[in-house]
Amino acid sequence: MLTGINIYEAKPYVSKYDPDKNNPTTFHIGSMDPFLRSYIEDATTTFKFSSKNPNDLAEANILASKRNILAVKFGVRDIENLEDPQTKKPVKFEAISTSINGKNFPAVSDEIIKMLPKDLIDELAEVILSANRLTEEEAKN
Repeated sequence: MLTGINIYEAKPYVSKYDPDKNNPTTFHIGSMDPFLRSYIEDATTTFKFSSKNPNDLAEANILASKRNILAVKFGVRDIENLEDPQTKKPVKFEAISTSINGKNFPAVSDEIIKMLPKDLIDELAEVILSANRLTEEEAKN
């Protein structure tokens, strides 16, 4: 029997880039539902399979940076112990409601996204996007 993905569960994650091992920033990572995941993939991927010229090759474009930002925006459920670079105080995390195709989703604000370095966004996106996959053990069951 398969076990479904719990889109309401969030797991703590500490970045490999965090220099403070005693008091790290903790990101609470959740899974995205298939509708949101499809929206992100469709908004960041294009394919062209044919043209009038038979010598033209198929094309694929993936907007990886945009995909990663959207994955973090909708996959991070909470952040603990992130320091605001301007005020040097901890960021107060509050998810904002964002409407996509008539459905509201909790999201990280753009102000917080702007504080995160690209390497961290890419790392978090990989963790978030892999959370929607079945593990080998789950696939066996």
